[in-house]
Amino acid sequence: MAKVVDTSDSRMTLRRLLRRPKYRYMAVNRIVPHLPWFVLFAMAAFFYKARIFAESGFCVAQFINIQNFWIESQRIVSVIPQIIPLIGVWTGLEIRYILLLWSLSHVLFFYILFLFVYYGLRDRRSGLLIILSQTVGITYSFFSPVFELYYGVPLLITFYAIWRLPFRFRTIYVLLILEALILLSHPMAFALFVFLLIYDFTKKTAKPFKFYFPIILVLLGVAVFKYYVMGDYETGKLDWLSNYAYSKSFFELVNPVNFKSLGLFMLRYYTEILVVFIIVIFTLAKRKQWLKIVLVAGSFLAYAFIVNSASPFSPSYYLEHLMYPFVLIVFIPLIYGFPKAGRQGLLNISILLVSALVVYRLTVIYYGSNIFVKRVAQMEQLIQSSHMKTGNKFVVSTEAVDHGYTQFNTSYPVETLLLSAIDGNDISVTIVPDKDLSYDNTIDKIRADQFIFRRGEFKPQSWLNKRYFHLDIGLYETLNDSTPNTYINYSANNIRITIESKNIYPAMDTVWIPVTITNRGKIPVYSGIKNKVFLSYFWTINNEVLNWSEIRTPLQADIKGTMKQDIKIAVPRRKGRMQLKADIIADDNWLGIYNQEDVLVY
Repeated sequence: MAKVVDTSDSRMTLRRLLRRPKYRYMAVNRIVPHLPWFVLFAMAAFFYKARIFAESGFCVAQFINIQNFWIESQRIVSVIPQIIPLIGVWTGLEIRYILLLWSLSHVLFFYILFLFVYYGLRDRRSGLLIILSQTVGITYSFFSPVFELYYGVPLLITFYAIWRLPFRFRTIYVLLILEALILLSHPMAFALFVFLLIYDFTKKTAKPFKFYFPIILVLLGVAVFKYYVMGDYETGKLDWLSNYAYSKSFFELVNPVNFKSLGLFMLRYYTEILVVFIIVIFTLAKRKQWLKIVLVAGSFLAYAFIVNSASPFSPSYYLEHLMYPFVLIVFIPLIYGFPKAGRQGLLNISILLVSALVVYRLTVIYYGSNIFVKRVAQMEQLIQSSHMKTGNKFVVSTEAVDHGYTQFNTSYPVETLLLSAIDGNDISVTIVPDKDLSYDNTIDKIRADQFIFRRGEFKPQSWLNKRYFHLDIGLYETLNDSTPNTYINYSANNIRITIESKNIYPAMDTVWIPVTITNRGKIPVYSGIKNKVFLSYFWTINNEVLNWSEIRTPLQADIKGTMKQDIKIAVPRRKGRMQLKADIIADDNWLGIYNQEDVLVY
């Protein structure tokens, strides 16, 4: 284990900052702390397409097309991950590499902060906190890494790591820059910043007033600045905080009937946070630090009240964004409250438990990627289907396409634009859900030389960076044509289905299995919902059909040429080796398309 370095009698200097710390067990300390970062880098590279989800895709589309930094609501920290990929835009890199750099840049910045505090400041605790801040409380949000508090919290940890040192007064300028970045990251950062200063304040650790004065001055200055330049989005959020009368979630929260639901929700999705919270309260009570108990418990409960009175109890990447500050509230007292001169055995056990938590959270993030990988695959399937048609602006039926993992959001049009441009700007397309086209009479308002950037917002096609994107002037066309399939039985002779299933599935499970449908004829099979055309399946054992009443999955696009999509399949209760057969149902009639795949059900 690394030896904790006592900095009480030392001063920060540049020479000291650059000198390698003398840790015990150097081989371990040179490798182990970096392993989580290597895993995060690997996942960021492997899932780079999936990490343009929601606001992330919106941000990428902005800076690629304006070819400059894009900042919203004065949140300057959003510039940080844009630096490297924007250089790629300026130098003309292919868009696949820009998206890859975008995904890696987020991890790189936090890794640099980790190296700074772990080696530069010799602060292993703060380094560990930064690792925890990028693993605990994050699953869905790993795929939309632009939430500003994900930058604000590690910067706050870095601020606190410096603040705890006996630095010279001129270091205050570095702290003031960090403070401004933190406070401008998100309105909630004000509360977290004050929480940290109060938690640190004791007679033993208090600094002279000259250190606090500029900190408080910047805090007030940024608050006044935000008050006068605050946009409609942040104003609306603050208006809600002062008016609970119209909040349905608030009334659900204060209703005692829902207390059990809230408790089970927190226990299921934030188990680690609750466990650490209980440990912290118990530890502080044992040390009789009653004021800190009030501060930590009060902050935790107050924040839980604010968040859950605004949002319903359902897991989502947005709710994870809102819950994220719990990580700082509970782990700051835990990590910094651990005694420096404790028993070596207890120290080893504690480090082992924290390491196990990090490994567990990395595993959760990895397995949480499944729905986002499927989502990207489906968008690429729709993009491929759109290439079979003329034009490059399309609308898709949400009823036909929504497979649960689809997760339609306001950035869906720009995500499909970005993914399609990977193979060249001449085949770039944008696909919008039909609800976006019908929103606020969009279909009547949008011009032929415009495209839907996000729901309710149009952009002229001339706004696009022509190096990467090209859209033809024209109206939106549908991927789900409602033209009647007059010759569907004749067309069936030209249709082939290939099932791309695994060889083994658990009994009584429900799975999405990809299939490839090839139409060798000249007449498309139109997939409009009114046409009642579905993909379905049945299971057989030795030519005996187990059940004909199976799930029907709508065609997600017209079948012209080759189309890929997933089909929802219920695995039977019966176990053993059997055959899975897929077919098309049109007007309640099976078309009899011959195909099968051998599957073992266990």
